[in-house]
Amino acid sequence: MKRIDPLKAPTLFGFLSAQQGPFAWFHFWRIFSILSVVPFPLITQYIVDHSIPRGDLVEMLLFCGYGGLLILIHYGGMFFALRILSERVQVVMVTLRSRIFRKLQFMHFGFLDKTQTGRLLSKYAFDTQNIEGAIIPILLNIIPEIIRSIALIGALVWINPWNALFVFTTVPIFALIRFRYTGRIERKNREVRLARERLTGKASEYISALKLVRGYGQEPQVQGELDGVSDAYSSTRVSQMLVNQGMNVAVFTMHSAINILAVCFGAYLVIVGKMSIGALIALVGALPTILNPINIFAQFSIQYLLAAESYNSIKELIDSDYVEQWRGQERPERLRGAIEFQNVSFAYKKDGAKVLDNIQLSIAPGENVAFVGGSGSGKSTLVNLLLGLYAPLEGHILIDGQEQADIDMRHLRRQCAIVMQDSILLSGTILDNIRFGRPEASEEEAIEAARQANAWEFISQLPEGLQTRVGERGASLSGGQRQRIAIARAILRDPAILVLDEATSALDNESERLVQKALETLAHGRTTITIAHRLSTIRSADRIVVVESGRIAESGSYDELAAKEGSKFQTLLAAQNGV
Repeated sequence: MKRIDPLKAPTLFGFLSAQQGPFAWFHFWRIFSILSVVPFPLITQYIVDHSIPRGDLVEMLLFCGYGGLLILIHYGGMFFALRILSERVQVVMVTLRSRIFRKLQFMHFGFLDKTQTGRLLSKYAFDTQNIEGAIIPILLNIIPEIIRSIALIGALVWINPWNALFVFTTVPIFALIRFRYTGRIERKNREVRLARERLTGKASEYISALKLVRGYGQEPQVQGELDGVSDAYSSTRVSQMLVNQGMNVAVFTMHSAINILAVCFGAYLVIVGKMSIGALIALVGALPTILNPINIFAQFSIQYLLAAESYNSIKELIDSDYVEQWRGQERPERLRGAIEFQNVSFAYKKDGAKVLDNIQLSIAPGENVAFVGGSGSGKSTLVNLLLGLYAPLEGHILIDGQEQADIDMRHLRRQCAIVMQDSILLSGTILDNIRFGRPEASEEEAIEAARQANAWEFISQLPEGLQTRVGERGASLSGGQRQRIAIARAILRDPAILVLDEATSALDNESERLVQKALETLAHGRTTITIAHRLSTIRSADRIVVVESGRIAESGSYDELAAKEGSKFQTLLAAQNGV
């Protein structure tokens, strides 16, 4: 089996060729079934020109039996071919969807942050569906039908050479009419794909924000905007369908005209003695099969061109250069958690304003450091750089004295854990979510992690306990419950470096108390970086770093900074206390 570069996309036939062994058997059975019906014109011509005039009933029945046997062979071959094709196409689709998602996991967050989720879902779901809908009819019909048509043309010419004149005159004209629509169909397919991506992107955005929409009473405005995008998509689809149907009408009109011409042409040759009646019947009977590849191509070319556009869309994503550039190979057994930022600067665009400017900071193993500052000061960006979600524009980041760029980034992240303000839970059981970072952990270990996170009390009271399904994003749980499950997940992972990104800012006082207690348990003995909005939650931090306009303004303990007259931290504290 051929191997395919996981971060680059071959042609669609490259994916298919990776299944070349099974596809060879498919082609064998399909061609076998096709060739089995090639003798039909010869059987028809012989019965009409010889068996019927002689009144030989036995001979006629014998040839009819041959025809029936050929039909059984034909459909038997079709069955085996279709079975193989269906199985292998699904393998190709699984591979393609896997490649899309794998690429997304390597993509730079600079790309992901500005791309609507709905657009990516459209590529993963709808574009792959378009491709699947085209592969089977094309492989099952187009190529085999062309082979059958060539064989039948040969049989007709052998019966009567005059058949060649008719076939080679009319078929090219028929094909020419079909192909003149190709460019227009391709353009319409691209317009439809882009309109569909806009629609799914907007719908996904508003569905995920329904609480916001209702909370602000903006249902009519949002409905109107989404309806407008939907109307634009529908208009594009109507335009596409008109072009498609215009091609179909032209093709099938020409098909009917050729059938009439065949009867007239053959009848004339019969009258002048240049063709037998059997040969005429063979010509008229075989003509639909000869034209069938063009008919099928007209029918499935719409699907093919749509699939080609969908594959180009997927290929653009898979071939995209917006990928993380980490190439480190070092895999330290267990990180101590020493972190150092050496003259680190960062901007989201190379020529854009710096979000971080010349950051110099050392964090000792096991130290609890809190970052505070106003919105947009650069606190979260520091964490994103530490986790390798972005790369520094200038400077270096050291982990345990090693260049971050030299460490295998996946290995580094596996020794980190993050608890966010709105922790993400996946649709599954509570146990699944706690074990997300360590799938091999036992249920007993998960229960112990839940106890340390102050989550076991409420989990044990649920009817299904750890097997309770939480719904999408943990919708069936309260905010405090979600946070404690997220903390249990981090405890079970046993990280060397812990990141707490405003983990309690959205909670009520009681939930905050329980979560804060769990966080203190989690942070004990490991390097902890806390991004805090509520300054009361960082009293126990070993050090507080105040970030302002992308620079470190000051650092020190809570008491030191709070007591320092005119300090930035004192200003933040006064603002939060309403002083």
